[in-house]
Order: sequence, then C-alpha cells, then structure tokens
Amino acid sequence: MKHPIHQSGARGFTLVELIITSAVIALVFGGLMASVRSALILISNSKATTSAISLANEQLEYIRSLTYDAIGTTAGIPNGAIPQNATTSLNGIVFHERVLIEYVDSVDDGVGAADTNGILADYKRVKVEYSWATISGTSTIFLVTNVVPPGIESTVGGGTLTVNVFDKEVLPVAGAEVRIYNDTTTTTIDTMRFTNASGTAMFAGAPAAANYQITVTKAGYSTDQTYTASTSNPSPITPHVAVLAGAVSTMNFQIDQLSDLRVRTVEPSTDASFTDTFTDLSKIATVMDVEINTDVLQLVQSAGLYVPLGTAVSASTSPSTITAWDSVFWDATVPLNTALKIRVYSVTGTSTYALVPESDLPGNSEGFTAGSINITNLDVGTYPSLGLAAEFLSSSTSATPQLDEWHINYVVTEPSIASVPFTLTSTKIIGSTPVYKYQENHTTDGGGAVDIQDLEWDFYNLDVTGGVYNIEEACPALPYTLDPGENDTLTLTLVPATAYSLRVSVVDTSGNPILGADITLSRSGFSDTIESTTCGQVFFNTGLGAHADYDVDVSASGYTSQTITGVNIDGTNTLAIVMVSA
Repeated sequence: MKHPIHQSGARGFTLVELIITSAVIALVFGGLMASVRSALILISNSKATTSAISLANEQLEYIRSLTYDAIGTTAGIPNGAIPQNATTSLNGIVFHERVLIEYVDSVDDGVGAADTNGILADYKRVKVEYSWATISGTSTIFLVTNVVPPGIESTVGGGTLTVNVFDKEVLPVAGAEVRIYNDTTTTTIDTMRFTNASGTAMFAGAPAAANYQITVTKAGYSTDQTYTASTSNPSPITPHVAVLAGAVSTMNFQIDQLSDLRVRTVEPSTDASFTDTFTDLSKIATVMDVEINTDVLQLVQSAGLYVPLGTAVSASTSPSTITAWDSVFWDATVPLNTALKIRVYSVTGTSTYALVPESDLPGNSEGFTAGSINITNLDVGTYPSLGLAAEFLSSSTSATPQLDEWHINYVVTEPSIASVPFTLTSTKIIGSTPVYKYQENHTTDGGGAVDIQDLEWDFYNLDVTGGVYNIEEACPALPYTLDPGENDTLTLTLVPATAYSLRVSVVDTSGNPILGADITLSRSGFSDTIESTTCGQVFFNTGLGAHADYDVDVSASGYTSQTITGVNIDGTNTLAIVMVSA
C-alpha cells in the first residue's frame, strides 16, 4: 500500500520572483525618494525666494528713506553711496545684490529733443536685484520703484549721454552691455546699462566732463569702444566723448556675432576630371531628342525642323581617389531664342540619378546657364559619384543650342604644408596712422592648419611671412570677407617664393569668382595665358621682371572682355578685376 508523501516547510522565493520583488521595491522607494527630493528642493527654493524678497523690500525701504539728491550708486549716474554690487546673507543663504539707479526721461513732457522743458532727468528709477545659487543653476528676483523729486523737476546740472548700438546691417542690438567710465570727474564714474529694443542705452544726468570712456559688447558678440590717445595710437578714430551741461551727446557703435576662421596651407593640388567632347555617345547614359552632330550635342530635327525640347544625361564619374569636388565646366553655343540648362546629379550604383538638392547646391533645381558651377561645397562622402544632365530648349524651329564639351573637375590630392607663419590684418582701423583693429601673427600646425576663434566680421588681408612662399591662390580670394556668426575656411595654395609675381582675381559685379576666364599677361617679348580656377584666380611667376608696362587681357564667356594697361610688377603683386555681363 502506497502512502501519500507529505511536504513540510514554507516554499522559498525563486530567482525570478526575487528580481521582480526587488524591482517593485526599487520603484516604490525610488519614487518616494524622488518625491522627497523634489519637496526639499521646493522648500529650499521657497525659503530662498522669501529671503530674497525680504532683502529687496528692505533695500527699497532704505532707499526711499533717503533724500532725493542722495539716491544714487557708487560710481554711478546718479552718484551716491549705495554700492552697485554687494554680497549679503540671510537664513544661511548667500545673495548677490545688484542695484541700478538711473534717471528717466518721462514721456509726459516729451522725450529727448521733444522734451518741452529740456530736462531729460525727470525722475529716478530704482531696481534692486538679488540672485543666489541653486541645485539647478541660479535664481533671480528683482523689484523696481520710481522716485520723483520733491516739487517741480529741476536740472541736475549735467547732460545726457545716449549710446546707440547696431549690428553689421545697421539694425538695433537689444541687450548689449554699455559701460561708461570716467576718472576725471569729481567722483569716478563706472556704471553699466543694457540697450533696449531700439538698441539704445541712455545715461541721463551724467556730470558735464570730458573723457567718457565707452565700451559696448554682448555675449558672443564683438566689442566696440572709444580709445585713449597713446604712443601706439596717437590719433584714435573714436576718441573718448565729452558730456556738456544741458546737452545730449550721442554715440553710435556697431557689434555683431563673432566668427571662427580656419586657415589651411597646402601645396598645389593634383587634379583630374571627367571629360566628354562628344566624339560619340560612349559617355552618355541617356538621351531624348538630342543627337551628336560634328562633335557637338544638339536638338534633333524632324522634317528639317528642330524639336523644342531635348535632354542628355552623362555617365557617372566615381573617382577612386578624391580629396574634394572642384567644378563643373562646359562650352556651348546658345543662339537667340534657345537655352541650355545644366544640372548636377548624385548617382547611386550605375543608374539611379537624384538631383543634388538646393541646400547643397543653390540654383541646381532651376538649372545653370553660365559656363561653370562651383561644386567645392559638395562633400565627397555624401556625393561619391556625380553625373550631369543637359536640357536643350528652343522656341525657334531653325535654331538649337549646341554643347561642345563638359567636365566634372575634382581634386585628387592636396598635400598640406606645415608650420607656415602669416599675419592676419583687418581692414577696420582704430587710429588714423593707420592702427588696425586686428593684426596678429599666426602659424599653421603640423597638419597645415590653424583655427582662429572669435574674430569680428570684417575684410581681412593675409601676408605669408618668412620669405619662403608666395600665395599662388587664396580661396576665397583676398581680402577675405568674414561675415558675422560664421565658421569658415580659407585655403592658401603656396609655391616657392620668387622675386616677381602677379596674382589676378576675376569676379562678377556681385563679387562671385569667375571660373574659366582666359587671362593673358603680356609686354614686349613676353606673353602668358592662364585659365582662372574655381576661385577665379590665376598666378604668374615665370619669366617676369620689374616693369610697369604689362598688359592684362581678360575674356570669359558671357562677359565683356577687358584690357588693363600699365600694370606694374615690382615684387609680389595682386590685381582684382570685375567683369560686367555682356
């Protein structure tokens, strides 16, 4: 007879049950601890805010207890015994105290020049601000009150200093910090205001005196200021300003976002290209109503009449070794009542063509009609393979555009040159000698590059020093245009220095470089012709001497040809030419 088996004792937790139980406990207590932490932070912030408001009210009550004339800050306008900045403690919390007292020009009797009684210091505005550190950063509270003079307003015996701050486009800059300093007054003045939405900061009631020093800046922006005459700058362009009693002195300044510039120094590149001169259709992927006629592509004819539209798409080019894309260039004849448009495509595999978007190549959607396209901004990682498409159009049955050749040019290698010293100089000056606002020496590193940060927008010139190299090409051209808030690259192609050289830059009326212009330098017994690069430049440094009778002839498709006579070459020379559309 079998007996049942009886088990005794409690069953233990399995590993899975233990993990689940631990997770539940962690969630419950984790949430509880987070709630406790949030509650503590809330209580702490509430305590600090209450303390700050108490301090602010106490300070305002003290200020209101003073006579009107005594209400002012140390080194401020109006001047008084109240510190502009201080540190205080309450309930174990350290607060930073800032007091701003300023004269206000009331709208009731007119503002500025429209003030009916000519008194711009109508009353005083007091702002007390307290800030303190918290777990998440810094908290701030402030209180503001107005204090009116007893009886009828009266002149405070000074003048008004108005500072207007603009950006590069002469638009107002709000929130700019304007600091004025003057140690020649009875009491030293050292105070600061922020510009309003109109880009203006006003210092009403400033004591009449000369030598008010003004400095204007903003976080992430350049600095503009007045300057002291010195041995290094004997004639400053913007000297310190004077304030006259009962008058308004107005100063204008310009600041804008700072920029970064990388300067690269390289040897002349090794270049290659995809080229088709249309001897046959072997480099054409597809055509529609286009044919080859004596080594040119053109519209086909139907019953002796040209069709109105046709297209041709090139085979793709996928360089095995490439450093950068350079340019697209073509030669064409486009009679009246016809048009030829070229577009650039990204090619995947052997047959998938996608138009390079406008964001990477502006103008590509509409199609290009000039004889060249700058494609240096196309990243070779994003676009390892490119192709071209031509659209032939004609509104005349007796005429057709003809495409003679096209090229996709690219850089195979571009070796860097290390440790090249150069001087970067702004065109803005702060003194009439001239004294340049920026002039610094730099040297490229072992990789042939140097990053120059926090530069002001300007036109910059660059000179390679040491006498070892000449600049064969500066891309973009010099003087270099640096816009606000940019992160740009300037590439210098260098060659061994020679005694005499000429670098010619060719641009259109908008300042865009012209690719493929034929530039001839000549004089009696000498002539040399070079085609301009993507950056619109050529460099002559062979067979030249010190002469002032060189001629420079420039021709480019779509532009009026020019001849510049009497060009002087006496060392390392440059020449900039602006071409006008034909």
